[in-house]
Amino acid sequence: MTDGIGYGPPSMSGPETKSKYKATVILPDTPFPMRGDLAKREPEILARWAETKLYERIAAARAQAPLFLLHDGPPYANGHIHYGHILNKILKDIVVKSRTMAGFRTPYVPGWDTHGLPIELAVERDPEVRDRRSTMSPAEFRQRCRAFALSFVGIQRAEFQRLGVLGDWANPYLTLDPSYEGAIARALATFARGGYLYRGKKPVVWCARDQTALAEFEIEYKDHASPSVYVKMPLVDERAAGATAAWHGKLDARLADKRLALVIWTTTPWTLPANLAIVAHPTLTYVAFPNPRDAGEYLIVARDRAEAVVAAIGGGDLTKAIEIAPSEMAALEGVRYQHPFLTHDASGAPEGAAFRLWFADYVTADTGTGLVHTAPGHGADDFKIGTAIGLPAYAPLDDRARYLAGV
Repeated sequence: MTDGIGYGPPSMSGPETKSKYKATVILPDTPFPMRGDLAKREPEILARWAETKLYERIAAARAQAPLFLLHDGPPYANGHIHYGHILNKILKDIVVKSRTMAGFRTPYVPGWDTHGLPIELAVERDPEVRDRRSTMSPAEFRQRCRAFALSFVGIQRAEFQRLGVLGDWANPYLTLDPSYEGAIARALATFARGGYLYRGKKPVVWCARDQTALAEFEIEYKDHASPSVYVKMPLVDERAAGATAAWHGKLDARLADKRLALVIWTTTPWTLPANLAIVAHPTLTYVAFPNPRDAGEYLIVARDRAEAVVAAIGGGDLTKAIEIAPSEMAALEGVRYQHPFLTHDASGAPEGAAFRLWFADYVTADTGTGLVHTAPGHGADDFKIGTAIGLPAYAPLDDRARYLAGV
């Protein structure tokens, strides 16, 4: 081996060699940053969209394209946006942008709901308003509510734009605009002229403090212990009044000479003055067992609830219970019962329609007695069956949730 001669690849460690090979590697040059740095880049992107009027340019380019319109329910202008708003707006923005990319004309006009109790309550928490609320004129209070709502329209608009949502943010619709209110009034007048409006009653979620109905989707429920009661409603034998149906002949012979009473359970005893019916389930099996406090009277409850009822009322011999099959229970439909403390019906129901037993599928034997106290003026299910059988939505309360005189 001659001195100075070697074998294998040349050394890559020297600076001259590195420089030599670096010049032979051709890489594309890109202005795209190697790091996201989104906190800095996103505002720059949004500013560029605004500067170049991206939304307006897209609208102009799609001016003659087929229309795709997303009707966006407005958020409430009473605070900063939350994660629910974020999810809602981003999903809708994805839909609108994807339809745009598919070749549609997709105008997106954002809007805000600027009416309602939450805004009023927020304004009332202002110390300046709270101290003067009792003497403040309605006009001044409304102006303060308007200013509060508009301030959060501006705040939420900036927050939605920061999410990258494209839309006509300079021209939103606001429910407080006179033009919007006028359009609503004209639409309502159109319905009225067409005969589509009628006056009626139905149960609503009501605020006794502010004396106003509340939107059901805004209600937040808080668990609390409610007073509950078991109440017996004795059946009235109307044979002496000439009734053609004598239920005694259709039930077990052992009940022929017994007085019968339906037992209901309720966690809203304050609605008992509005009771107009009791509802049973058409396919549940019921039982009648001796009333431990009234010899000769039998109490009727669902078979699956009998043990729980006996334990709750502190007595009752279930060994003497008499089963009432669904077909037998059907004989009691329309039978009248005696309200526990009302001597007459003041609801305005048709003569003889109140205080009778009916059947419906929503009744369960999971809790209670399998017999449901029904006040059509105080619940959705109650109202539905009450309407079906001709009972009014009776609620003997004033706007402050106080019983009316005579109750």
